[in-house]
This record gives sequence, structure tokens and C-alpha cells, in this order.
Amino acid sequence: MKLREPMSLNQFFELLRSGLWEKPADISLFEEKETNWQTIYELAKRQALLGVVFDGIETLPSELRPPRPLYMQWCARVAQIETANEHLNELTGELFAEYKKAGLSPVLLKGQGVATYYPNPKHRQCGDIDIYVGKKQYEQAKQIMEALGAVPEDEEYVKHAGFEYKNVEIEVHRIAAMLFNPAANRKLNRFIEKWLSGQPYLVMIEGNSIPAPAPTFNAVYLFIHAFNHFLNSGIGLRQLCDWARLIKTGFNEIDRAEVTMLLSSMKLLKAAGAFAYIATTYLGLDSHDVPFPIKSNKEDGEKLLADILIVGNFGQYDTRVIPRPKSYWGGKWHTFARAAKRCREFAQYAPTEAFWYPFILIRDSSAGQWELLNKKLKR
Repeated sequence: MKLREPMSLNQFFELLRSGLWEKPADISLFEEKETNWQTIYELAKRQALLGVVFDGIETLPSELRPPRPLYMQWCARVAQIETANEHLNELTGELFAEYKKAGLSPVLLKGQGVATYYPNPKHRQCGDIDIYVGKKQYEQAKQIMEALGAVPEDEEYVKHAGFEYKNVEIEVHRIAAMLFNPAANRKLNRFIEKWLSGQPYLVMIEGNSIPAPAPTFNAVYLFIHAFNHFLNSGIGLRQLCDWARLIKTGFNEIDRAEVTMLLSSMKLLKAAGAFAYIATTYLGLDSHDVPFPIKSNKEDGEKLLADILIVGNFGQYDTRVIPRPKSYWGGKWHTFARAAKRCREFAQYAPTEAFWYPFILIRDSSAGQWELLNKKLKR
């Protein structure tokens, strides 16, 4: 499959923009020549965008849509995405009710909260449920999960503890986000404290009012979360679609001056500019909606896009990477080596982050091992 086949890419992005912004797709792109629908399907699958692209397809005349076998396969996948979202929405309401009953103040990060920015929230491909509780409520929040029958993961990470509950991965966060440059991370911590410890911003999910980050916070947070994954193993277009939808729908509520000042002080404006290049050039976001000056160039943006198209959602489709070893320490070294290589390759976007990332990765891995050892000794 030629991922950079010009016609298929143009058609893919046209359908994606159609689904993102609820506008009819340009049918002339599909009348000019025979459409390679299998390539477009694979692109959407790799980027975790099957539901959104399908919404674009639905704006085409029936004779220009995919062949019936592929169309029915696509319909089935979208139905699965809808069912998964309904399940996560139900669990989100259940867990937040339990935390509220216990007197906790959780905040829903990413996921189902971000889905509310979409025209059709149930067509955003979902994953896990991330709940921020802070350091003071962290132990109690974990105890509540275990009391509900959730199964904890063997290893606890610096930022969060993971659980499996009703076939869904739940992450309980003591740390919402982090940067690797220590000076930038201190600024980020102050920003997090300001926005996540005050009056909650509420979103409606299946009739439940769920505390979630305000748009100003998410304008920074969603970018940082995606950029960290980009340095580590890669990201898909879905992360940029989340960010673009937030920027557009939250335009009137985003403090542009604060976003610009923070990204600049953390030395992340160039990286954010590369994300904005893709969002405005390919995803259909208006450049006037971007809440900071776009300090990037075409070369930076195209290099970022090329990597996204190769590696797919969270780097899952990067065939250049050897499979992760099954042994524990072999797996740890594999993760470190891959991240270190990517930091060298993409240092141009945020040099200080790329410099510090491998060191912090070693530090946090060591801390996780020490915590795991302590747990075993206490048993």
C-alpha cells in the first residue's frame, strides 16, 4: 500500500475534513478517476479515524461510495466504535459517581471529554479512561478502584496507576502531565495547579455532568500529551484532530495570551507550530483560530506529517521498529533505545525536551522499579 499516493491522500484528507467539520466532501475528487478505497480505509485505520472519515463518506452520492463489501465492513467497524464509546461513557459516569460519593474531586482527562468536541462524539475512536485526582487523593482513588473489583497492573508508573475494569483500561493519575526539561516542567506544574485545582469545568456525557479541563488548559495539555508520545514512539492524526476540534469549539473560551506565554516560556512554540501547520494545511482548521503565533515552516510540518503517516496511531504501524522483546529488561531497553533514537531524529522541534527525555526516562524507570521492589518486600 502506497501511503503517500497523492490521489488517495487528497481524497482521505477531504473525507477527514468533511467528517471533522460537518461539510460535504468535494465530489469532484472522487469523479476524476477510480478511487482506491482500500488504501483510504487503511489510512483511516492506521490513524484511528475510521469513524470520522466514514462521516465524510456519508456525504458522497451513493455511486461514489466504497464498494459494498468494504462499505459494509466499514459500517461494522463504526458500529463497534459506537458500542465501545457507549461502554466508556457508562463507565465514566459510574466511576465519577463513586469518587464523588467518597468526597474526591476527580477530573476527566482526554478521551470521552475530548469526544464532546466532535460533531458525532461516538465516532471518535476511543481507548482508555484517564482520571486525574492529584497526589493527595491518589491512594484513596486507587483503593476505590480495587474495592470496585478493578485489577491493578503489575507495574505502577510515575504519573499514574493502571487498572482493568469491565474490559477497559483505567488510568488513575497523580500527575496530569510532565515535561522533561526540568525548568519547563516546573512551569507546567504551576499551570496544572492553577487550572485543575479550582472550580471544575463541566462537560455533559450521556446526561452526566463530568468535571473536565477547561479549553485553555486543554489547548496546552492535549498538545503536550501528543508531543510526548511523538518523541517516544509516534502519534496518529487522531491526536491532532482532537486538538483542532478543541481549538475550534473552545475558541471563545481560550486565553490566547496565556497559551502563547506558556508555550513560549517552555520553548515549545516551534513544535506547536508544526502541529498547527498540519491542522491548518491538512485538517481544515482556520489559521486565525490557532491561539498562538505559528512559528514553524513547511519543512517542519511536512516532516512531522511524514512520520505520522508512517508510524500511525501511537507508533503501532511503524514497520521499521523491531518487535519489543518479551523479557522485562529487554522491553525496557527497547523502549529507551527507540525513544532516544526519535529524540535525536526530531530534536529540531524542541531541542531542550529532546535532550532531557532519555535522562528522565531512565530516572522514572528506576523509580518505578524501586517502588515495585518495595511492594514485593512488604508482601
